Amino acid sequence: MTLEEFAKDAGCVVFEMHPDDAKGWGGKFAYFEKGHERFRTCGFRTPAAAYKSFMADTFGEQATKAIIKLLKKTEKVK
Repeated sequence: MTLEEFAKDAGCVVFEMHPDDAKGWGGKFAYFEKGHERFRTCGFRTPAAAYKSFMADTFGEQATKAIIKLLKKTEKVK
């Protein structure tokens, strides 16, 4: 399982913002949690950065590091 798959299963929706909306945010990608579409976090340069930020906001920095480490190990096993 990848970080993207895990984040999606946890409720993360990453999308590309309209170019006019993205100006001033520092990046064109944003995310929100399913069921909370009005609360968006914007300004990521890549979808991967948005997924990682979602994980840190949801589970905390230390838990996110552990989850990413575990996911990397499971990818190698495949």
